[in-house]
Amino acid sequence: MGGANQKVSARAVSDRLRQGLEQIDTELLDRISEVVPPGEYLVSLLRVRPRKVSLGSEDDYFSNEQVALWGIDGFWGLPHYPKIEYYRSLTMPLEAGSGLFEFIISMYPQNWLQAERVSYYSDYIQGGRNPTALALSVLDIKQPANWEGDPEINTHWCLAHYLIDGHHKVFAASQVDAPITLLSLLAMEECIATKSETERMVDFLTHVQ
Repeated sequence: MGGANQKVSARAVSDRLRQGLEQIDTELLDRISEVVPPGEYLVSLLRVRPRKVSLGSEDDYFSNEQVALWGIDGFWGLPHYPKIEYYRSLTMPLEAGSGLFEFIISMYPQNWLQAERVSYYSDYIQGGRNPTALALSVLDIKQPANWEGDPEINTHWCLAHYLIDGHHKVFAASQVDAPITLLSLLAMEECIATKSETERMVDFLTHVQ
């Protein structure tokens, strides 16, 4: 980056996340802040149980919950195709008419993962350790202009965590069906939600998980 006069030890950050966080580490955040885009963030340490999604399957949000409320795309005649692998975590009703849909999104495909690293984290997690993944997150609150019938959920709070570090951890956790922690940096300026709504979401997640 132009004008940069410091460097961040990626290994030091990665090692600290591998050990796992039990609370937010301000010294670690100072290091991470050097490599994320400038902006306002809400930081939270969440407990997630990743569930890997096969695109087009019964677990695919875009082929099921989204279609159930918005219907099929009128131009293409198909459900939205995200073109990238992702995981689901928490899905639950919120206040009347609203539901939470939490996603963890990979930045590269599964076939780029190293099998020995996945095996390492599978054993690590099954041995009772709780490593931490790192993500930039956004919250989009959306509702169709109109809908058919009387759906129980007509407003979707979609919380997406884009992985910066932890692809092997998240995949391993999904394979052994175990929870891990995730350090979320919620980018306030990128959300399709008000500041009050994002603050409510973070407060809700830190109490429910």
